[in-house]
Amino acid sequence: MKKNKIIAGLLALTLVAGVFSGCGKKEEKKDENTVRIGLTGTIYEDIWNPIAEELKDEGINIELVQFSDFSLPNQALDSGDIDLNAFQHHAYFNSDTSSNGYKITPIGDTFVIAMNVYSDKIKDVSELKDGDKVAVPNDASNEGRALKVLESAGIIKIKESAGNNPDITDIEEYNVKIELVEANAADLCALLPDVKAAVINGNYALDYGIDPNEDAIFKETEYADDSYFCLIAARTDEADNEVYKKIVDAFQSEATKKIFQDEFKGFFVPAWEQ
Repeated sequence: MKKNKIIAGLLALTLVAGVFSGCGKKEEKKDENTVRIGLTGTIYEDIWNPIAEELKDEGINIELVQFSDFSLPNQALDSGDIDLNAFQHHAYFNSDTSSNGYKITPIGDTFVIAMNVYSDKIKDVSELKDGDKVAVPNDASNEGRALKVLESAGIIKIKESAGNNPDITDIEEYNVKIELVEANAADLCALLPDVKAAVINGNYALDYGIDPNEDAIFKETEYADDSYFCLIAARTDEADNEVYKKIVDAFQSEATKKIFQDEFKGFFVPAWEQ
């Protein structure tokens, strides 16, 4: 799997696509039908630009605001610097809003970014042996998800009491005595030559030029709940805004599903249908 950068921005937890500053006093809108949506990477503009064009016919103007740090869009939404954001899954949203007391609310699900197991050395997870190194993301929400993928693959067993976001201490049994290597989610593709396998977020795999259908040695296919469904969020007191509802409807469309398939090779799965 050669590194073949096909997209300028990355999703998941670190993206560089321009920094939006001034998270403080809410600025007065020039047009009440201009909606500022916070994103974390130009990869998402490939989805949102066609939606923005469609909504122009309804008098809704979409302004995409890029953030280079995953921790900023919720703060900016809560403070009024943007109107919506669309960058995170429910597990991250729940953790971030609980920690910071943000008064923001999910108003619609968008997609699931597949997290699969990849390897340069083996063709199937059944080939993993005792002592093999397997890399996983080191941040809480993505590591928990990666462990659940490994459990689905039959490699480990997680305690039932661990809930939807387990950590390494929640591993009850190793069916294969692998050695887990924790690393930044964005760096896992580069680690493939040094480990037997890695559990990688779809956005990073996509950026690296990995094909989910050809290269995955195990695929995440089942979702017990909406923890890893990405979402559109608004301030809680504006959750019923009719313009925002139209934006959600425009996103949850057949046209968007076609973008997922044509542009993102199946890495993005429509969450509103799961």
